[in-house]
Formats: sequence, C-alpha cells, structure tokens
Amino acid sequence: MKVENEPKFNPKRLREARLIRGLTIKEFAERIGVTKQAVSQFELGDHTPKTETMMSIINTLKFPKNFFYREYKEQFVGNTFFRANATATKKSKETQYNKTLLAGYIYEYLSDYIEFPELNLPDITEFDSEWDNNSIEELAIKVREHWGLGDKPITNIVHLLEKNGIMVFSVDTDSQKVDAFCQHRKGRPFIFLGNDKQSAFRRQFDGGHELGHIMMHKDIDNQDVLSKQEIKIMENQANKFSSAFSLPADAFAKTVTSTSLLHFVELKKYWNVSIAAMIYRCLDLNIIDEGKYTSLQKQISMKKMRKKEPLDDVFPLQEPVVLKKSILMLLKNDVKNEQQLIQEMSVPQEYIEMLCNLDKGTLNYSEPEPTIKLIKR
Repeated sequence: MKVENEPKFNPKRLREARLIRGLTIKEFAERIGVTKQAVSQFELGDHTPKTETMMSIINTLKFPKNFFYREYKEQFVGNTFFRANATATKKSKETQYNKTLLAGYIYEYLSDYIEFPELNLPDITEFDSEWDNNSIEELAIKVREHWGLGDKPITNIVHLLEKNGIMVFSVDTDSQKVDAFCQHRKGRPFIFLGNDKQSAFRRQFDGGHELGHIMMHKDIDNQDVLSKQEIKIMENQANKFSSAFSLPADAFAKTVTSTSLLHFVELKKYWNVSIAAMIYRCLDLNIIDEGKYTSLQKQISMKKMRKKEPLDDVFPLQEPVVLKKSILMLLKNDVKNEQQLIQEMSVPQEYIEMLCNLDKGTLNYSEPEPTIKLIKR
C-alpha cells in the first residue's frame, strides 16, 4: 500500500553523493552490483532503485538514507575559483565542487538557528574591472581601511574573514593540485581552506588569495570557458592582492633593513608571512633587483627551504571557528542532539565534522542511560 505524501527518491541527490565520493558511474555500478546503464537511469530519474539496491547505495556511499529523499534545492553558486586550476583534474574539481553543496546544506540549516556575522565588504564600484598592479594595491589598502587594520600585520586571516561575514569551511581536498578555493554565493561568499597542507603561513596567503578573487572576480560567471592564459592572469591578480593585503607597501618596506635570509626569518615572526612571499614582495616593490632575487632563490634551494621554511612547524594553524561554535552551541543548549543534527541536515557525520572543523567523533551519539532512584524506607 502506497503511503500518501511518501517522500520520493531524488535522482539529483544520488549523482551528487556519487561525485562527492569521487566515483565514476562504472566504479559505482560495480560496487552496488548493477549495470552502468542502471546507474545512469537512476541518476536521470528514469528508474527508481529497488529496496535491495537502495540499501547497497546507502552502504556504499555512506550517506543518511533521507539524503536521497530530500527535495533538491538548486543552490545559487557563482564561479568556483580553484587554486592551481590549470593542473587540477576535472574529477578532482568536480569532487570538491560537490562537497561545497554539502557546505550549502549545513549553512542553510544553521542559519535557522544562528545569527552569523553580517557581510562587511567595502564598496568597490569606483574601481575598473581591468585590474593592474596599481589598482590592486589601492584595493588592498581600501579593504584594510574598511576593516580598520591600519598598516599592522594580520595575525589570523581566518578569523578576520569570519568576523567580516565570509563563511570559512575546512575541507580535505585529497589532492596536491587543489589548495583552497572560494565561491560567490547568494548572500555571502564561501571560502574553503584545504587541511592537506598544514602551514599557518601558507594559510595566511591562501586566505588573502581567495579574498582577492572575492573582491576582484565576482562578475566571472564560468571559469571553464576561460583560456589558460586568462586563468593565469586572474591567479596572478589574486596573488598580487594577497601580497599587498598581507604586506602593506610602505610599512613593510620600512621593516626590510637587511636582505639576508636570516633577517627574513625574523620578519616572518612579525608579518606572519612566508619568507618566499616576502622576498617576492621585495622584488615587486623594487626593494631588491632581479640579481638579488635570483641569489636569494638559490640560497633557498640550497637550504632546502622550498617545501618547509624555518618556523613552519612552530606557529599553530589558523582554524575556522564560526561554524564549529554554532554546532557546539546547539548541542550545549540542548537545542539539538547529535543524531538530530545529522538527520535533519541529511549530511554524513564525517562531512559535518570536516567542513565545520569539529573534532572527529564530536557528533557520535549514544542513548542517555536510564535514570534510577533509590527507594527510601
């Protein structure tokens, strides 16, 4: 007997879950014991999986059952800017993109309970969309002034972004080709910072880079239609912004009293920026010439500082806190329990914990023990 208003299987959700797990149609079909054609029919909505097949789907993809029966709401997602875009594989980018849809479900759910910081970005209508070095420097100064940073170092780029209403998520990219990425969204931008490269100084630069995309490239609708050269130009613009934002020209120049590597190690403690980024900024600001830049690059290579610089393992990684605090607040105040959060978001526990920067196991649920009382005689 058919139950009235019984939720219907949602084919778009199946495709989404498969892509998040990084499975091709062929790989997925083999795991659940059906043909490729059957999977295609499920995802197109031509056929609905039988009960046994549905169980195999749930066990293989490890998504809550109700995920596949929820209404599919089209999320307004602008262009997604991937770091290392030219070398990242289509499959890798597709997997990361679909993880961002889970972030959208989490954000939408939490927005019903949590008042997030308001989006606070400066009006930049005075700027031309043709960005050059001078306009990028001016933009970095404008953002600094709008956020009241003066010419001081930025101690924690992640908290700065969150404080000004940008949603920052943690994500395991599972790829050396994708560092961090951002999206223009309706209401507020999302930034995703990769957990794979655990360096505070790298994260400082990544945060500034993604902020650069948010400020300068909002009107780019589809990055896939751009040429490699156009993508390279945009990446360079975001790099320039991050550099100018992290190292304000006049203030930084005054602190460069020597161009020895040892001095840059000391400056790293003050500016919270990598030695490599500071040396490039020096070249950009004509503090050093090409010859000195090349000499310093050779020293960096000789000392094997390309992948790991001094102090990289000393400074703690800047971590997002807004979403983490939101989840913990709901739990602490008994608004929701762990089980309710997972079921109502319809997102796997591992992804809620990852994207919201929660410790693994935070959403483990156990039934409360029965209460017993001593009988007084």
